[in-house]
Amino acid sequence: MKNFTIAIAVLLVMASFTTNLTNTKSVVLSDIDGTLLESAPILENNNGKVTVTFSVDENVLVSSSLIGSSNEIFLVENGDSESSKTVTLDLEPVNGKVETAFNNIYDSNYDVASMDNLLNVDPDEPTRRPKGAIIWE
Repeated sequence: MKNFTIAIAVLLVMASFTTNLTNTKSVVLSDIDGTLLESAPILENNNGKVTVTFSVDENVLVSSSLIGSSNEIFLVENGDSESSKTVTLDLEPVNGKVETAFNNIYDSNYDVASMDNLLNVDPDEPTRRPKGAIIWE
């Protein structure tokens, strides 16, 4: 009888760790090879409020925007700081669904010299746009 009581107690303890009492669901996106992400993003739905949490280098610039029905997340490489930061963003549902995409922009994707040229405009030089810049019109 003593062993039976211990077995029931162990089952109750194990069940308390596996039962979701907060109505929260999580999904881990594990395919992060070749991105600026340092940890796999975790999408969490807490009673309809959807968030995504991930880690990037301290110098990576992070922004997000709802474009159409997709929550676009932009990660812009800005050097390496040897430390990381954790970012949590709210995602907006469209028609009851949440879509998201990570857009990685690397130092090698844009021309730093062209950006410097835009800041120091010479009236005799033709106007140039930097490669890889996101320009919304």
